[in-house]
Amino acid sequence: MTRRVVIADAGPLIALARIEALYLLRQLFGRVCITATVRDEILPAKGAFADGDLLARTLADGWVDVVEVPPSNERLLNPGVDAGEASAIQVAKHWSRTGDAVLLVMDDRAGRLEAKRCGLALIGTAAVIGLAKTEGWVPAARPLLEKLVEVGYFIGPSVVSAVLSELGE
Repeated sequence: MTRRVVIADAGPLIALARIEALYLLRQLFGRVCITATVRDEILPAKGAFADGDLLARTLADGWVDVVEVPPSNERLLNPGVDAGEASAIQVAKHWSRTGDAVLLVMDDRAGRLEAKRCGLALIGTAAVIGLAKTEGWVPAARPLLEKLVEVGYFIGPSVVSAVLSELGE
């Protein structure tokens, strides 16, 4: 039986925490996996950023699983991919090779390009918000996308426009 697995990078978790919308990942996907590297990126030293407490509580809630990165000698081609993204991509590649249906949640351009090169299914924060609207978890995507921009999370205007256009907002 094929298992459906969602693996998140740090960026979307931080972005959704900043707008108090982490719950959307749980509502949409049930469980989300992260690597220890991603966990360490989202839980920096106490007080390092305002959303750290929300992220720590989310991990304590038990719907985010910290998973091991399988050993591999493979090298990523894109040098712009950071350690968290690389670990998430490595887990996603491993699980997809074993027959799991894997969805990677990632925003960073270098990481997304590498994931696409590896043939991985991918969704970003803006698309998560769009999916939440489509599934009826939020009444509108525009306020959440605007809030992301207000709190300083970079999402390109063309991405926001594309999501809103697809949703008819």
